[in-house]
Amino acid sequence: MQSLSSQELADLNEFSEADANANFYQYTPADFAREYRLEARRVGNVWVTMLPGMDWTFFNRIVGLGIRETATETMLDDCIALIQQAGCQNYMAQVSPLAQPAELPVWLERRGLIHRRNWAKVYRGDEPAPLVQTSLRVESIGSESAAAFARVALSAFEMPAELTPMLTGFIGKPGWIHYLGFDGNEPVSAAALYVSGQVGWLGFGSTLASHRGRGGQGALFARRIEDGLKLGCKWFVTETGEDLPSQPNPSYHNMLRAGFKLAYLRPNYVHQSPPA
Repeated sequence: MQSLSSQELADLNEFSEADANANFYQYTPADFAREYRLEARRVGNVWVTMLPGMDWTFFNRIVGLGIRETATETMLDDCIALIQQAGCQNYMAQVSPLAQPAELPVWLERRGLIHRRNWAKVYRGDEPAPLVQTSLRVESIGSESAAAFARVALSAFEMPAELTPMLTGFIGKPGWIHYLGFDGNEPVSAAALYVSGQVGWLGFGSTLASHRGRGGQGALFARRIEDGLKLGCKWFVTETGEDLPSQPNPSYHNMLRAGFKLAYLRPNYVHQSPPA
């Protein structure tokens, strides 16, 4: 694997994810976006994504702070103001340990954001995809299968059906390839690949609880890597929750088996609304 400087490593991992998420938001149907006030905005080089109509921390995120330019307290305050003015009380700043300046965590804590569980940011180069055995059939899909993709992903992630428009609007759009894993004719796994330049971001990997442990996600990783290589990808990135003895994360081990390596553990600094 080609070596990367700390700056290149952080830029690859943070902005491949942030740009993919902003692009995903862009294709959400307008009526859903209006109702739930969905938005992705830039503050300098930083991405701020917001969904105040649901106000879940996962959707209200500040990503990329202190990577392409040294952060300032004014920049941080501008990001927080944007997200609060949108009506979000639950949000998080995901700050790479390679971000500058080193005082960023202190600034966040002063503003009431608390360090919660880390995410593992992982990456791999353009080595061949692994060979994976699975009893599921993996296929790329188009918009005709959008409803099935949304149904599988939302069920696997235990998210409500109200989010269906978010998970259907970007299927078939430029830069995206979507996949389903089938048990016979039943869709039971889902995943997506977003390609921008020479980088592929892998996301939305999910399998129904009834069909886990059958190699579906491993096969979906391999297929996405194969397709990305054909499209000229030199790098692949993704992320998942930190693997802990007290909270094991099978997704992280699937990533390692797919040839990914840990770039770093990225802290989540979370602001939550006070209890009612």
